Amino acid sequence: MTVFCIAAGVLCLCYFLFLLLYTGFTSAFYLIWPFMGAGFLLLGWLFRIHFWQLLPGILRGLLLSAAVLGLFFFATVEGMILKGALTVPESGLDYVVVLGAHVRPEGPSRALRLRLSRALTYAEDNPSTVFIVSGGQGDNEPCAESSAMKAWLVSRGMDPERILEENQSKNTRQNLAFSKELIPDGASVGIVSSDFHICRALRLAETLGYDTVCGIPAKGDLPTQPSNLLREFFAVVKDFWIL
Repeated sequence: MTVFCIAAGVLCLCYFLFLLLYTGFTSAFYLIWPFMGAGFLLLGWLFRIHFWQLLPGILRGLLLSAAVLGLFFFATVEGMILKGALTVPESGLDYVVVLGAHVRPEGPSRALRLRLSRALTYAEDNPSTVFIVSGGQGDNEPCAESSAMKAWLVSRGMDPERILEENQSKNTRQNLAFSKELIPDGASVGIVSSDFHICRALRLAETLGYDTVCGIPAKGDLPTQPSNLLREFFAVVKDFWIL
């Protein structure tokens, strides 16, 4: 167990350094990795000094039960997230909402480009679908996400008349709430987002009163996928059970 904890701690710290090199410090959530790394290393040290054996048997049983239940809960939520990532979209949808992501001075981030590429593919296969690009301007962004998204799509051949902009939202709930105002009642709707994000996006859409809605998952960025899946776990728990 000592070796496992130390290896896990070192792996977390190495992954944190990799994220910094790969994307820069683009998310405060990245800090969870060094904290987890330190936690695993501390746990490894406690196992090394046989701290576990010094605990009363009943306390060891309670801690072990809590760990097993926690792992089961984590696996269940991650299973929901992965199921959403495998959603097969319907064809011929009336509207498709493309959820925004970070925009850099040079243009959409890689995560956003992957979403836009998926939207473009759907547009080519479904010529009557209208697209809503959704996202306002963050403090560290050069323009509204919706503006950059529309420009990216138009530059790759999409008819600008097929694209509506929602440029006020600051988070996923607002993305969907504000975009809904542009959609007629009874229209069928698809939501384009990163694959790991589809589960939560669909859940939020249902709570906001979308009538007929399905997910259109875009490929996730593989190197950042572990961090995205971990962050989405906490987001799903917050949106499903806390709010």
